[in-house]
Amino acid sequence: MQLASHGTFKIWCQGSTVFAELKGSWNEEAALQFEKEFIRAASKMPAHWAHLVYLNDWEICVPQMMEIIQRLVAWCIENGLQRAANVYDPSDMKSSLVNKMVVQQEGDFLRAVFDNDADAAAWLTEQGFSTVIEN
Repeated sequence: MQLASHGTFKIWCQGSTVFAELKGSWNEEAALQFEKEFIRAASKMPAHWAHLVYLNDWEICVPQMMEIIQRLVAWCIENGLQRAANVYDPSDMKSSLVNKMVVQQEGDFLRAVFDNDADAAAWLTEQGFSTVIEN
């Protein structure tokens, strides 16, 4: 039996950055669909690329999502992801969940958290990934 996906997302690319906006409470099916579409988008990126993800409207997720996102993060790092900027209002719960799924630093990869788009874009630009936000 195929279960319906709960939670939504939007993925788009600009230059050498993959953007993603996550919304709602995610189940395993949503995470699997996100993984598939994210890999499809990121596969078109240059050798070194960045990721900017908007998490303000993303809510709690099922435990099965953790392994899927951890697997996706490993794929991204192996395939040239250099910088990731997470954007969300300060939240201990959200920070705890994100920190369990996404490493802070590994090899040439570095992740930072911001509470607004402008600071995230400025950091990515400082890191060599010029970003124009058009979400």
